Amino acid sequence: MASSEVASEAYAFPCRDDGASTALSASVVVSVLASILERHIARNERALAVAGSREEAAAEDDDDGDAAAAARRRRVRAFDGGTVLDMSLHAFLERFSRYAHVSPEVYVVAYAYLDRLRRGDAGVRVVRTNAQRLLTAAILVASKFVEDRNYKNSHFAAVGGLSAAELSALELDFLFLMQFRLNVCVSVFQSYCRHLEREVSYGGGGYRRLDKALVCAGEARAQQAQHRQAAAAQ
Repeated sequence: MASSEVASEAYAFPCRDDGASTALSASVVVSVLASILERHIARNERALAVAGSREEAAAEDDDDGDAAAAARRRRVRAFDGGTVLDMSLHAFLERFSRYAHVSPEVYVVAYAYLDRLRRGDAGVRVVRTNAQRLLTAAILVASKFVEDRNYKNSHFAAVGGLSAAELSALELDFLFLMQFRLNVCVSVFQSYCRHLEREVSYGGGGYRRLDKALVCAGEARAQQAQHRQAAAAQ
């Protein structure tokens, strides 16, 4: 996981036009991310309904001759608990902000992880029966990468409606599916922020716009130093 130095170097808050720092709004990020995931889930479930049986048969054939593929599928199946959230995705994501103080940056990194899983060899797709486990694990891992201090796994498990032992096992499965490639560079992070900002624009004014994409921490510190020097010179 990321050290405090990595986290501080990788991310800073967005800047307004006047150069001052401003925090991303967790409520906006949660709203936009929930909307995106709802669409992904609907699309994924339609695709699985059409091709599910054919894909399952082909996957079983691949498993017979490929131990690595079999292991990946076992890890993917671990997230399919067969249960559906008894609340909206928005309400579920908001719980982590409210009860685990998850920052907007963590949500963005978790979204980047889910996108990597979708594009990776395992082809993990979010559906209603795995959303609870997959999102909880993604947010937990992203929080450990981004934040200097975190709640224990047992606290995240309680927020996500899972047992501590279950979440710890899912965290390990998640890491292996990610192939332990957790780093999200600043440029990639900014691209996901821009994607979320476009979603806000397309939403027709339902959310206030996100501010500018993040700048690297070095720039932010340089700007702050300039402001301090200017204030001291006056």
